[in-house]
Amino acid sequence: MISQLYQNIILKNPKSVFIILLIVLISFGYNSKNFRLDASSETLLIEGDPDLKYLKEITDRYGSKDFLILTYTPAESMVSDTSINNLLSLKYKIQSLNWVHSVITLLDIPLLNNSDAPLQERLESFKTLKDENVDRDRGFKEILSSPVFRNFVISEDGNTSGIIVNIKKNDLFEDLEKKSIKEIETLKDQIKKQNHNNILEIREVIKSYEDVGKIHLGGIPMIADDMMTFIRSDIIVFGLGVLLFIIATLWFVFRKLIWIIVPISSCFFSVIIMTGILGLLNWKVTVISSNFIALMLILTMAMNIHMSTRFLQLKEKYLDKNIYELINLTTSKMFWPILYTVITTIIAFLSLIFSEIKPIIDFGWMMTLGLITSFIITFTLLPTLINFVPKENISLNKYGESKITYFFAKISQNYQKTIYFITGLIIILSLIGISRLEVENSFINYFSKKN
Repeated sequence: MISQLYQNIILKNPKSVFIILLIVLISFGYNSKNFRLDASSETLLIEGDPDLKYLKEITDRYGSKDFLILTYTPAESMVSDTSINNLLSLKYKIQSLNWVHSVITLLDIPLLNNSDAPLQERLESFKTLKDENVDRDRGFKEILSSPVFRNFVISEDGNTSGIIVNIKKNDLFEDLEKKSIKEIETLKDQIKKQNHNNILEIREVIKSYEDVGKIHLGGIPMIADDMMTFIRSDIIVFGLGVLLFIIATLWFVFRKLIWIIVPISSCFFSVIIMTGILGLLNWKVTVISSNFIALMLILTMAMNIHMSTRFLQLKEKYLDKNIYELINLTTSKMFWPILYTVITTIIAFLSLIFSEIKPIIDFGWMMTLGLITSFIITFTLLPTLINFVPKENISLNKYGESKITYFFAKISQNYQKTIYFITGLIIILSLIGISRLEVENSFINYFSKKN
């Protein structure tokens, strides 16, 4: 029944099916404008985490400001006139940025043991390292020995000091309860763009002070902005890399343009439609799911190569059959094998939904929908495109015996005991390696030290 419907609706109406697919492509392609990336800290947290709930309660009660952290390692001694003047200049330069609320440096720490005056007098008129007539060496030793400031504002060796840049509270998020989800998402996009511009601006300031010492930028806003950049880069680099590899593989295997165009078209349709689905469902791509495009390209290509190869085999076997008959025979023979492959892969990705971490759960659902999309496109677009190609243009050139397969065939025939031994050794080593696996979710540890 299903097979008959598939033949009557899909295989016998290639032009209508192609037009419908084009309409679907354009519709979802338009909705792909809502495709979003997300690198916020919430994407790496477990839903319902009691520690996260406690943090939100404390934040709501006492409030908090976003901040950036700079580390300043001067070329000279930390308390030399040059180092202090450079640090003071850097502070005022950053403070002049219109999005900065305040800047706290080593020069703002009150020195309470810098004189022998009574404690009350020292509290009322405390001095800092930037003040005149201050014993800087004594003051620096006080800060360095303080359990409050050591390893917070100043490193233990005294060579590097920290600079805290408090960011002004953004008024865009006021009265969120009165705004729609779309308005909130628009505001988030504006804040991400503003944060990106802020990071670029402060990096320009840091660049202008490179000659006075080593200055590095850190903080959650900077990490979130860099993560967005990395995600975009990963999508482009890995997507294009996989695409080029697929094209090269198809050319190596088939050596005909038609067998490159047809599978690549299926990949293109699948990825664009899936991107549109993500935009419609407001599913954001995170650092975890950023490789979904590369995975979709690979999985879609695998289905298409199986279908194309089977079609060509049947064409060589049944020379008297026309294109429609060959396509019908191909789809009927390949439907169940590919369906089983898709189902088992979907089950593997669906196992991710039990992780309790939202971006991992979303990734599982993304790939599930992606596989279903690729399966539908493979069994609609590929037969449709083949229908448009004349029968004489879709054959392959004859090739001699493959040297690669002949080489491996000889090895498997002549070295069976060696193969068993090596396989057993690999299994043992793999089990040892598996027993030593550790789970690591600290993405920060894998950032380049130069960034």
